[in-house]
Amino acid sequence: MSEKIDEEDFQEKRWQLLEWIYEVDQITDSEARSQLVDEIKSMPQEIVEKMYNDYGKSLLSSAGGAMGAAAGVAVGGPVGGIVGGVVGKKTAGKLVTANGPFKSELGPSAVGAYPHLHRVGDLIFVSGIGPRKPVTNEIPGGPIKDENGNPLDYDIRAQTRSVIENIKIILEEYGSGLEKVVDVYTMLVDMDRDFTGYNEVYAEYFSEILPARTTCSVSALPTPIAVELKVIAKA
Repeated sequence: MSEKIDEEDFQEKRWQLLEWIYEVDQITDSEARSQLVDEIKSMPQEIVEKMYNDYGKSLLSSAGGAMGAAAGVAVGGPVGGIVGGVVGKKTAGKLVTANGPFKSELGPSAVGAYPHLHRVGDLIFVSGIGPRKPVTNEIPGGPIKDENGNPLDYDIRAQTRSVIENIKIILEEYGSGLEKVVDVYTMLVDMDRDFTGYNEVYAEYFSEILPARTTCSVSALPTPIAVELKVIAKA
């Protein structure tokens, strides 16, 4: 059990953490920045949680434009990723700027110049996400065609489940979740073949959440996959 934080200790650590967050995006020397990140990682999670609960988003999102201006990279990942390493995945979103892009360290790699999501105000716009597994790029359920373009049999249910799980991972890393999804845009490469299986798996995740949904047929997707989802969620 963690030791209870008294008010004096809280105030001291609060200002120390804010100072570090300011500084991390200003330091250009990689060794000095790395040392500062290690200091940030030593800060107890309960300090940040208490800061958020006591002072709200306004204090943290304005705490130095470091979090607002630093949509870029800081020692191996976006500032939100570093903060996430300090306070846990679900707190990361509370400390990241209210507006800007976010690249997940846990989701599948992008196939172009775009982030996994972009936040504007209280809404999170998630880029189109497919079923590819992070790191390995394996496609659960199998690809829809081989390297020569020959059609292959595949499992639309496995692909759909992997897509939604990828979105879940990305949202939770940022500090949101599937329960906050308000709109879903789905692309299927074979509507006649795949709609029923896709619809069954989709219902497992969203039958109670009931976000708005649009399902469209497309001729192809950038990788040999059968389904891709793009969602909007509340922050």
